[in-house]
Formats: sequence, C-alpha cells, structure tokens
Amino acid sequence: MNFAPIDWIIIVAYLAASLGIGVVGRKYVGSTAHFLVAGRELGLWIGIATLAATEIGTITFMYNSELGYRYGFAALSAALISGVVMIIVGRTGFVIGRLRELRLMTVPEYFEVKYSRGLRILTGILVALGGILNMGVFLKIEGEFLTVASGIDARYLIPIMIGILSLELIYTTLGGMISVVITDYLQYILLSTATIIITLYAVHFAGWHAMVTRVESLMGPAGFNPVVAPKFGLSFLIWQLLLWFSVHTCWQTTAMRMFSTRGPEISKRVMTWTGFIFLGRGMLPMLWGIAALVLFGHGPLINGVPQAIAEGRTLAPIDAMPAMLAQLLGPGVRGIVVAGMLAATMSVNSSYLLGWSSVISQDVIAPIRRASGRPPLTDRSELRINRVCSACVGLFLIFWGLYYTPPGAVYLYLNVTGTIFLAGAFVCVVGGLYWRRANTTGGYLAMLMGAIGAIVPFFFLHRSESFSGFASFGLAAAGLLAGSLLGGLPSPAATAGEP
Repeated sequence: MNFAPIDWIIIVAYLAASLGIGVVGRKYVGSTAHFLVAGRELGLWIGIATLAATEIGTITFMYNSELGYRYGFAALSAALISGVVMIIVGRTGFVIGRLRELRLMTVPEYFEVKYSRGLRILTGILVALGGILNMGVFLKIEGEFLTVASGIDARYLIPIMIGILSLELIYTTLGGMISVVITDYLQYILLSTATIIITLYAVHFAGWHAMVTRVESLMGPAGFNPVVAPKFGLSFLIWQLLLWFSVHTCWQTTAMRMFSTRGPEISKRVMTWTGFIFLGRGMLPMLWGIAALVLFGHGPLINGVPQAIAEGRTLAPIDAMPAMLAQLLGPGVRGIVVAGMLAATMSVNSSYLLGWSSVISQDVIAPIRRASGRPPLTDRSELRINRVCSACVGLFLIFWGLYYTPPGAVYLYLNVTGTIFLAGAFVCVVGGLYWRRANTTGGYLAMLMGAIGAIVPFFFLHRSESFSGFASFGLAAAGLLAGSLLGGLPSPAATAGEP
C-alpha cells in the first residue's frame, strides 16, 4: 500500500461531501428542466467550472498521458486542436448560439424541430449507443489509476469502482443537473490543485532536458512532428479538426452546459474561456506521460512502444503515469492528488450518466409515446424515467467497463466511438442551421452513413482510426447533400423552426 492514513482521511472526507451535496440538491429539483438543464440559470463562472469539470476526468488524464508516453511531443497537436477549436466556437457562437436560442434540453431534440420525430428517435438511439460505448471503458481505466497510484490490491478493483459508481448514481439521480453543477464546482477546485501538483512534480523529477532528449533518442523526428508520427499524419490532424468542432457543438454533455446557461451570449463566453482550460487539459497530461517515459521507458521502440513494455516486462503505457505518481508523491500530497482524480472521475461520470440517460428518456422513450398517441408524461413521471435510465446506464457500465479492454491507444478508441454519432449529428445540425435545403431524407442518410463509416472500417475491416474518422465525416456529408438534393424541399414546419 502506498497510502498513509492522512491520504485516506482526505479521500473519505471528499466522498462524504459529494454525497451530502447530492442529497441537498434534490430539494431544488421541481421539474424536468431543473433536472436536466438546471432551470437554465447558469452564469459565466459557474458555467466555466462545470463545463471544464465535465470534460476533464481521470480518463482524460489517463488517455492524454498515454498519448504523450507513446508519441512524445507530437501528441501535443491533438490538445492544441481541441483548445483552439473550442475558442473559435465560443468567439463566433458557431452552432451553440442558435441551439441555445431554441431552448433545447438535448441535441437530438433539434432533429424533431428541423427534420422529423422519426429522425430524432434514430439520432437518440445512435447518440446513446455511441456515448455509452464511449463511456464504457471509463470505469476500468479509472480503476487502474486508483489501484496503481494507491497500491490497492487489484483484487479489490471491481468492488471499489462499483462503490464509486453507486455514489455517483445516488447524487446524480437525486439532484440531476443541480447536484452535478454544485459538485462540479467543488471537483473543479480539487482537480485544478491536483493538476498543478502533478505537473510540478513530474517536470521537476524527470527534467525538461531529459524529456526532450528521451523523446528524440527513442522516436526521432516522429516524436516532435505529428505529420510523420505513427498513428498521426495529415489525415489524423484533419479528422481531429472535424471531430473537435463536432464535440464542442454536438456532444451531449457539452451541449447540456450550453443549454443550461442564462442565454446565448453567456454560452459563447463560457465556451471561449473554457477553451483556454482545454489547452492545459490535453497538454499537461501529455507532459506527464513524457516524464513517465523518462522514468520507465527504455530500449528500442516496437510499434511506437518501448521494447520492454511491448514484451510485457513492465507497465503498460496507460499505467505509466499513475505508477510515476505512486513513486514520486509523498503522504498527504498523494491523498490530495488522488482525491482530485476521484473528483474528476465523479464529475465526468455523473455528467455522462445524466447526458446519455436524458437522451434515452427524452429522445427515444418520450417521442415513441407521443407517436403512439399516448398522453404526455407529467413532470414527476419524466423525472422517474430519467432516474431509471441513469440507473440502467450505470448497471451497463459496471459489466461492460470492467471487462472490456479497448484496442490500441484509449484516446483513439474514444474518438472512433464518439464519431459513430458525432459525424452525422454535426453534419445534420450544421446543415439544418445554415442550409435551408437540408431535409429529412438527407438527415436519415447522414446519420446512417456516418455511423457506418465509423463502425465498419474500424471494428470489422480493422482500418486505422484516422481512416474510419475520415470515412465517417465524408459519408455523412455526402448523405446529407445527396438526400437533400434528391428528396425535395423541406416542409414549411421545418423551416419555421429555424432561429
């Protein structure tokens, strides 16, 4: 065990505070709007904190540090793209401003406004499928961080992660977005503290010169130039550009924060300032991975991985960063860092539970009920369905997340599973908001072809992540264009729903 009593005290105190916040938040939930979008009352600073905390978790630090460990400084290009694109979206209000004007609660809801109820249901299914598969690996990776950093016996991985997920389910299902936002603020403070501590320790003990020299000796130019790096290249960079534009505008958990603000201008400012945080969100963990490479990586590379690791003689790349922390951090400091990582874990997981369960309840179950002619649900019934959906998603994650191992780099797996719905959703939303000719036929083709473009090449043909991502966005765009041109003009009701 690496943990001292003071470390356990810090962690238990944090977990108790999170549970208490969930219980308190429950009394402020009086409607579905309060549960899903916090009554649309978020201001600038709390909006920045909750958006940053939602999209920065232990899984984020793990996959970004793995990228740095595998690909050196070339990995920084992915982090740079994510932050710059977020700033551009915030400054221009691209997509997010118009969606906020429509007072939506989910992204697929727009598909009924612009296209049709049937397309909303299909989109809801694809969004939930891609999102839950994306989230499916979180628990295992987060559990690996906790066991490696703390020294807890791996035998206890499953009960520990079930306990954490259970706590997340309690305060998410009780208080919805209100509880999530309150805990996000606390978690953002802890997370920021942990990030600063880890960066200082990692760079100090590894040494900047040693980090540069190590990457140069192991990887050569590929360790600095993303165009020639393995798994990267020009196609990867273009795919990342498209992917992050779609994430910052159509990713459900991000969009829910934009829908929760007081208005479009607040949404734009929240997105702009959070973009600068996103630069550090990716780059700093990548530096931790490079620092871990200095401490653990040795020998020639095999498929981009140091020989000793490729031959199984030491830690896997995904575990190098927490192993470094276990070696460098002392009592008390280790507790603060792990509590910060737990904060990140709970913030992301609770937001994702709420995001994907809200899509199932609002964009699949509710439209099907309306289509069958059944009366609308009361607020109490909608809240009950949302809570049941959150619990069902949580149960799936326990079984899938702890037993499935993603192939290759976790970051690339997450990108591909997200692209299953993001390519079609992004194309349909942009087309619907900025092209009056976009119609329902084009929407169906875009969603289906985008999903096929991501699933078939990657999971069945075993093509690269970049190829699959490129194919997904290309096919989605072709589907919307062809379907809209051949399917006739959109209905007057659809054009009337435009901002």
